[in-house]
Amino acid sequence: MTVAGKNTAAARRSDAARKSRREQLLDEAARELNSKGISMTSLTAVADKLGFSRASLYYYVEDREDLMFQVYLRSSEIMARRLGEAAQSAASVLQVVGNFLSLTLDPREPELAALSEIGLLDQAARETVLGVFEAVVARLASLLEAGARAGDIRQCDFAIAARTIISIIHSIPLNSPLALALRVTRRDIIAAAKDILANGWAADRAAEVNPPPIDFGPLLTPPGGLFDRVAQFEAKREKILAAASQLFNRRGADTTSLDDIAAAVGATKRTLYHYVGDKPTILSACYARTHRIFSFIREQAAAQGGTAADTLIAVLRANSISHQRDDIEPLRSSTGYDSLSDEEKILATERGRVLVQAYRALCREAHSERSMRDVNRDCLLLFLRGAGSWLAKGLVRGDDQRRAQIAAQIAELLRVGLRPL
Repeated sequence: MTVAGKNTAAARRSDAARKSRREQLLDEAARELNSKGISMTSLTAVADKLGFSRASLYYYVEDREDLMFQVYLRSSEIMARRLGEAAQSAASVLQVVGNFLSLTLDPREPELAALSEIGLLDQAARETVLGVFEAVVARLASLLEAGARAGDIRQCDFAIAARTIISIIHSIPLNSPLALALRVTRRDIIAAAKDILANGWAADRAAEVNPPPIDFGPLLTPPGGLFDRVAQFEAKREKILAAASQLFNRRGADTTSLDDIAAAVGATKRTLYHYVGDKPTILSACYARTHRIFSFIREQAAAQGGTAADTLIAVLRANSISHQRDDIEPLRSSTGYDSLSDEEKILATERGRVLVQAYRALCREAHSERSMRDVNRDCLLLFLRGAGSWLAKGLVRGDDQRRAQIAAQIAELLRVGLRPL
């Protein structure tokens, strides 16, 4: 960080002692929303941590939804300011990106809330938050484009690159349990993010890696014939779980009702009970379905042969495409986790561990075959999970060709970084 950037950060920390009560409330609420979601965030618990009385709490917020709106808006505004500071204190676009990462991921600074449940806000509030957020995306994309014109970075889809960078930033607090399990510090994460977003993980950045796309057909249960009752049952059940996963991703699990899911598939609650069960059962089934989707992708990518780099790129692209398809969309990582039973939490944790170990082995194999350079592979695992998580918000949609383009751009950003090839 430059002297100017250090001075700015130091001034912010000096002001922290004089933070208003409202800022303290929103800081704590951002941490709660990231770790638990709005449905599990107790206003009383937040107030107790800060020594607020009930009356003083409601002086600042009307209810939980208002709290979420204020937190999301403030986090987007903070991100906008930090991007402005990063741009002022850097001589090149790569330095801007590096400073932006340092400022937004600094553990001494207020935690930014990911817009994980923005679908719960009413239209006016959602448009207000997204107006600020999309302005940050547009400015970062514009800076990247200017950097490409100056020859500082390679040509790419600048808007997708900007969204992916911001997605990685937002995902780090959400993935703090994984970071703890991997034993990587925030300092490790910042250094690795700067390195990989600038240089990528590829040992040979000029090499072309373009594996065949994964065929999702076997994942989708065919409707079957008129008398194939089992196939018809499974097709209907799959449609319900896909719709539920999408709603959970946009609105959170506990704040999505059975009525919401039934309306999304044009059915009744009785139909949901018949094909899946009650809401806890639906959530559990969505977790199992997500594991099945990601396991299928990994197995299909490995079955195609090729190098470990080919397999890794095939997996990354397919994962990103899956989040863009309404008929496949898996549950976003950790969505509704706190609502699971203790037994289901253990099962979900074990499934996650299996996938992490599989990706870790794949990265180790890529390094052994010398297609992956020396990078912090544990931090890379965090970025692999977070780079495409923005797709689950449903902010960008397109046809098959556009989905493939977006997936390729996300994978390439991690593989070769932003530097010119």
